[in-house]
Amino acid sequence: MLRLLALCLFLLLPLVSVADNKVNLETTMKNMGLALKQAREADSPQAAQHYISELETLTEQATRAQFPEDKAQLYLEGLRKVQLTLQSAQLAAAAGDNAKLQQTLAEVEQLRKHYHKQRKVSFWQLLFG
Repeated sequence: MLRLLALCLFLLLPLVSVADNKVNLETTMKNMGLALKQAREADSPQAAQHYISELETLTEQATRAQFPEDKAQLYLEGLRKVQLTLQSAQLAAAAGDNAKLQQTLAEVEQLRKHYHKQRKVSFWQLLFG
C-alpha cells in the first residue's frame, strides 16, 4: 500500500510542477511597477541597481505569460523594448550616471503607460467581439 501511494505521488509530482510554471501576469506587473518606483526613488545609481536587476528578472518572467492571441506579439514587443531599456539603465547605474539612469527609467515608465493603454478593450469590442 505504501509503495502504491509513493508511486502515485511520484507520478503526480510533474503535474504540480507544470501548474507552478504559469505566470501570474497581474502580480508580476504590480511587482514590476513597485520595482520601477523604487529604482526611480533610489538614493544613488548604485542603490538602484538592485531594483533594476529585479525589474529585468520580472520582465523576463512576464515574457513567459499567456497573452491573448490577438495581442501577444504586441505585448512581447513591448517587453523586449523594456528589456533593452533596462540594459541601458543598468549600464548607467554601473557608471554612476544618475541623469542617464533617470532618463532611461522614465523611458521604461513611458513604455509601461503606452502598452497598458493597448490592453484596454473598447465598449464596442465588448458588445460585438
